[in-house]
Parts: sequence; C-alpha cells; structure tokens
Amino acid sequence: MKNRMPVTLQALACLVLLILQPQAWAAEDGVLTPLKVLVRSDDAKFIGSKVGGLQVQVRAAATGEVLAHGPLEGGTGDTAALMQEPQVRGHSVTTGEPASFNAELALARPTRVEIVVTGPLGVAQSAQSTALSLWLLPGEDRAQRPVILHMSGLIVDLVDYQLAAQALTVTAQVTMLCGCPLDRDGLWPVSDFSVVLQVLQAGQPVAQQALAFTGVENEFSGTLTLHGAGDFELQVTATQRSTGNAGVYQHPLRVPAAAQQPQEQ
Repeated sequence: MKNRMPVTLQALACLVLLILQPQAWAAEDGVLTPLKVLVRSDDAKFIGSKVGGLQVQVRAAATGEVLAHGPLEGGTGDTAALMQEPQVRGHSVTTGEPASFNAELALARPTRVEIVVTGPLGVAQSAQSTALSLWLLPGEDRAQRPVILHMSGLIVDLVDYQLAAQALTVTAQVTMLCGCPLDRDGLWPVSDFSVVLQVLQAGQPVAQQALAFTGVENEFSGTLTLHGAGDFELQVTATQRSTGNAGVYQHPLRVPAAAQQPQEQ
C-alpha cells in the first residue's frame, strides 16, 4: 500500500505529459499565417515581371532569421483602379491580380518581421531596395489584406550611342519603375520629365546636353561635342518633375585620339 500512491501519481504525470505533448509540438511548429507582399512604383503601378520582377526576403526582426524568401512576379495591375479612380478609404487597388509574393509563415507567437524588397531585377543600374517592419499575429490572414510597399525611382537604360569625330550621340530609354511607358499624351507625359546626358572625366563633368523625346515611346536622344581623348564616363540622368522620382545610367566611354580628328569633306 505504501508504494501505490507514488506509482499512481507517476502514471498520472505520464498521462498529463502525453496529453500536453501534442499541444507543445503545435506551439513549436507555429500556426500557418498567410502573407502577400506587393510593391507599387511611386506615381505608377505595381512592379513585377515586366521589369524582371523583385526579390523578397521576410525575416524575424529580433533574430534575423529568414522566414520566407523568393521572387515577386506578375502583372502591373488594373490601370483604372490605380491611376484614374479616386483613392478613397476602403478602395482596393489590388484588383486584377497584380504582381505579388506569397508565403505561409509558421508563427508560434506575435512576431515583428522585416520585409526587404530589391529590384527591379531586369535593370541592374535602376535597382532599388525598400524595407518595412510590422507585427504579424499567428493565423492572421495578411494575404486577403496584403502588405503593400512603395518604391521610388525611374528606370534609365542605354539604347545606343555613337561617336563620330567630336560628336557623341546618345539614345536612352526612360520608364517608370514598373515599366509603365512615357509618351507625349499618356498617363506619364514626357513633358513631366527631364533627361540629361553628361560626360565626366576623373569624376568631373566636361560636357552636358539635354536629351529630347524622339517621338518613340520612352526614347530620348541628343548629341554633344567632346573635346579631348581618353577615358570618360557617360551618364544619363532622368527626373520626374512632379514627384522627384529619379534614375541614373552610367557607362564607361573611351575616346581614341583618332575620334577627335575632324572628318575630311
């Protein structure tokens, strides 16, 4: 009789552990928490596959542990909802399944996360990074109510350049960060943009020329005169006057002495 009580208590303790053990496992594994991330270009549409997509990383702010990562891909979204309809409270701009990154995080407790986005990946010199920190609650659906980040900038790319005698002619392409087009009478009129070509030597500007819209969507072109030979840097800058959005393209340029000789008539 003296030993029955300890044995009974031991059995009860084992039973309690067996009952509680699945709950402990569940807490350790966490609760699946849906997350959707979208990134919108400043004064334009969502950024996605048109410009090479974006790279997304979601990490625990306290520890730096990566909880999810991968590409953000898809379309730019509904033009009317994003650019033409009133942006009132409760108005959804995510209609039309725009580009997004989707994940399910296993969260055991409320977790402050950092979402870091880099891109566009298809245009290395125009790539930017943006980040956001926020609390996520276990099981709270952030896919139906997605997280939207915003990214500033313009995409500037070199179409072509030609060097003849002392004349350097450059054609560049400029778009919004989502790849949305610039045109004479479009949603993003070229009159709102300033595109400038500079040539630098040893970090100092030696020549500058404004590039004019060619009439072809997104294209700007111009010619400047170079004096002297050697190693230079070709730099095209673009600015959107109404927002401050800006982009830069840089390219090394070697001017041989022969290119400085005037052509025979």
